[in-house]
Amino acid sequence: MHELAEVCGLQKGSFYHYFSSKDDILREGLAQTRDYFADHVFTLAFDNKHSPKKRMKSMLERHAQIMLRGNGGCLIANIAAETLNSEPEFATTLRDVSDRWHAALMHILRSQYEPQTAETLAWKIMQDVEGGIMLTRLYNDETFLRQATERAVGNLSE
Repeated sequence: MHELAEVCGLQKGSFYHYFSSKDDILREGLAQTRDYFADHVFTLAFDNKHSPKKRMKSMLERHAQIMLRGNGGCLIANIAAETLNSEPEFATTLRDVSDRWHAALMHILRSQYEPQTAETLAWKIMQDVEGGIMLTRLYNDETFLRQATERAVGNLSE
């Protein structure tokens, strides 16, 4: 709450003028994150005027820019790790973000793979990129995330 208040230029108590609890703040933050990714990241997968390879690269590079912008890595992964055991209600929104990412990847991959292969490969790419984010943060070395992106793009021909 302290960091959120600092970023917003507010006192911590000011949030409770607009929200009744920390859970309400988190719920709204997750919804905003879901919508932002849907509008600014995942839409790149569906821009069929570009090659599948270019769409994959653009989408994953935009994703990486967002993940590396702050200090915490992947917001969705962090919230999942922190809340799912104690606050399972957030699982629905977290899964929605994950499902949208998976669908975007599958849309690209289905242009060159059978549906079952595309689905499996999409899950592998998501796992690889999430691991790349974590290792990039841990070792302060963007090589991990860059290599995960290159492997994902390498699954596609021109």
